Amino acid sequence: MRNVRTSLAVLAAAAAVTVPFSARADVVTQLSVRTGQSMVLRAPSLTRVAVGDGKIAGVYPIGNSELVLNGKAPGRTTLFVWTTSGRHSYDITVLEQSLEDLRRMIQSSINDPTVHVDSFDHSIVLAGSVPTGERLVQLSDIVARFDPVVTANKYTVVNAVTVAQPLGPLENELAADKATAGVHVDRDLKGNLIVSGTIPDRTTAERVLARVRALGGPYLAIDGKVIDRLESSTTSQVNVKVYILEVDETALRQLGVNLQSATFQNSASGSTYTLGSAQFPVVENPVGPGQALKLGSFFRTITLAPTLNLIITSGHGRILSSPDLVTMPGKEANFLVGGQIPIPYASGPSQIAIQYKDFGVQLKVTPTILGNGGVETVIAPEVSDLDFQDGVTISGFTIPALKTSKLSTDVITKSGESVVLGGLLRRVEQRNIDKIPLLGDLPILGKLFRSTRYQSSQTDVVFVMTPEILTR
Repeated sequence: MRNVRTSLAVLAAAAAVTVPFSARADVVTQLSVRTGQSMVLRAPSLTRVAVGDGKIAGVYPIGNSELVLNGKAPGRTTLFVWTTSGRHSYDITVLEQSLEDLRRMIQSSINDPTVHVDSFDHSIVLAGSVPTGERLVQLSDIVARFDPVVTANKYTVVNAVTVAQPLGPLENELAADKATAGVHVDRDLKGNLIVSGTIPDRTTAERVLARVRALGGPYLAIDGKVIDRLESSTTSQVNVKVYILEVDETALRQLGVNLQSATFQNSASGSTYTLGSAQFPVVENPVGPGQALKLGSFFRTITLAPTLNLIITSGHGRILSSPDLVTMPGKEANFLVGGQIPIPYASGPSQIAIQYKDFGVQLKVTPTILGNGGVETVIAPEVSDLDFQDGVTISGFTIPALKTSKLSTDVITKSGESVVLGGLLRRVEQRNIDKIPLLGDLPILGKLFRSTRYQSSQTDVVFVMTPEILTR
């Protein structure tokens, strides 16, 4: 009768939680129970039972088919159950009542079926996954509101929730486009975004990188970067067609100010354009040095080609050079029309070395392909001339100075459009002395047998550049 009363008391203290029996004997089953609560374990054909620490958990057999597990004190122990089918192991965790209450509060506040909250010893662990990074930020904000309770009870909250699609909107956008369906975006341990995959051309690559920079901001670290690992099916280069012209002061004064103000008229006899008070016919296929300037579209104005053609054919300008610079996107291309002058310098005690300095007309261009098909070009032209008047004389040799005009700009054009840069003035002053040999060198009387002529000229070097994307 005493055994019956004991069994009834144990059953009354047990909670209405029944744990199914583990059929596999080699699997360790994880169980958790709060202090003062119990659970029922099914154990068909029970033969023997043993618990590691009876002060943490108490085990009471009910017949030969069930066990009652009772949580006594916070801690962790092991339970072994022998049946006719073998030995079965359980890892028992007994939690304090307050920790379990906190776990249930956090679980109810999250209200997300994909995220589950577990409690172990003095820690609460959030595990699972959420669809987007925005949802993870919301989840972290909810958990942060429990910080005062967690700190007061010396608990620890571990947020192990992951994002199923770290770049959800961006990945969906890339997958919807056939050209970017094979592009992948991954985040490394340093907070960088690595963009990889195969794309048809460089223009598409730049468009993809621009979208990653726009939508990937929340996933980048403070010093994170977007790393380009894209592979292009074709090779894209930029061909920069350059025409360098030298125009005189007449062209600058009469034609340069009217470069953007020409008007066109169409009639039965042909087309004409007006610059100021003068009218000129529109030449469709001009002959001469200016023909090259008629090719292609020009930036911001359709009057550029005939105006420059007029400058050349009228003798107020000439082409200094017309190179084609082909370079990879983001790589600098440069050329020089001029020469080099030797400049001595001290390389050591009683040692003189020579360094050569470039002078003349120089141009450095660095084109970059944009995602919309345009070309961004960093342009740095420079015009320099030798200046013997301000030179330095060393050991009887005169080292000339350099008169330099240079500028740097960054422009964006469509492929095939042109940009014009001017304002690099060249001023040349010459003094020519004509004299009769020997007599012209006599002191005082020599002035009677020689004459001096002074010449001064001013020209403007104009750069016309046309970046064009070449895809092979």
